[in-house]
Amino acid sequence: MAAADFRASFELRLPDFNLAPRFEIGPEMAVLFGASGAGKSLTLRALAGLVRPDQGYIRLNGHALFDSEEGIDLPPQDRGVGYVPQHYALFPHQSIAKNVAFGLHDLPNAERKARVSELLARMRLEQLSDRKPGEVSGGQQQRTALARALARRPDLLLMDEPFAAVEEDLRAHLREELLRIQKDFAIPVLLVTHSRAEAYALAERLIVISEGEIVQSASRDDVFRRPRTPTVARLMGMTNILQVKVVDGSGTELLADWGAFRLAIAYSGSRAQGSTLTVGIRPEEIRIAPAGSEAQSANRLTARLAKDEPQGVDHVLQFTVDDQLLEVRVSHPAFMALDLSAGQERTLRVEPESIHVIPDPD
Repeated sequence: MAAADFRASFELRLPDFNLAPRFEIGPEMAVLFGASGAGKSLTLRALAGLVRPDQGYIRLNGHALFDSEEGIDLPPQDRGVGYVPQHYALFPHQSIAKNVAFGLHDLPNAERKARVSELLARMRLEQLSDRKPGEVSGGQQQRTALARALARRPDLLLMDEPFAAVEEDLRAHLREELLRIQKDFAIPVLLVTHSRAEAYALAERLIVISEGEIVQSASRDDVFRRPRTPTVARLMGMTNILQVKVVDGSGTELLADWGAFRLAIAYSGSRAQGSTLTVGIRPEEIRIAPAGSEAQSANRLTARLAKDEPQGVDHVLQFTVDDQLLEVRVSHPAFMALDLSAGQERTLRVEPESIHVIPDPD
């Protein structure tokens, strides 16, 4: 990845919340992901200059947008930052073209018209230029807001839940458009979402925020496959978090006990016998077999189905294992083929490579 073009490390103290994000991104598609109330939108507003942090810095291409020690706090219009708020904030009584032109009043008339025409063409809005926002679809409103944010040719683009007001069948198309635009403009894009599917579809870099702090920032696959904390693991859908005790940590596979069951775990390090580990298992990586054979061997667990939660094309199943719960996700066809019903005893199996060791806290 190219050297980071954008860096932020600041603190904003509120009566019941302390926002203290610290991260950096390059010319890539970065997603700020977290649960509702984690501080995602507030972070974007601070970066855009709409909220002033108490201390710290925000730097873009080596220039300070905010620096508490230097006394720098540039107004939003001087930051070189494009910002698309959650509900677009378009001017309802102005045309699409005039919305895009907003903020270009300092350009000569001919240059302003040329830039608006270029962006309307890029966003496929030329035929709608005279319409009002209320006369076009949610997806067209989104493209209008994006065109307006790009009109001043920003060095950073911020987008807050850009697909929240868009119909589901348009989202995949708009995500593809956004990825193309990021490549064309070659600037850092930071997008906020609380949708795990959206984060996975868009992110080159995934920045996870929890209770106002960045808890992990890495490539999308690294965060999804190798979460660094139980909080990140759960946010990434790794809902099975287990405490296990090491039996043998000296081989190519680590052996550990979880209650009455022994687990073989693919792990390249070494762990002392008797030490405790936190591990995570994604529910879709646990397999269900008929009860019986080798129930006590490594990575085979005898479990009883407690609950079935149908979720569209999938089923989320809650199994009890020695009074503890394991969550398993299977497709609807697999669920029907297994002929499962509450109270049944089955054997669960998980591969050693599917058990992730969560690092000890620093």
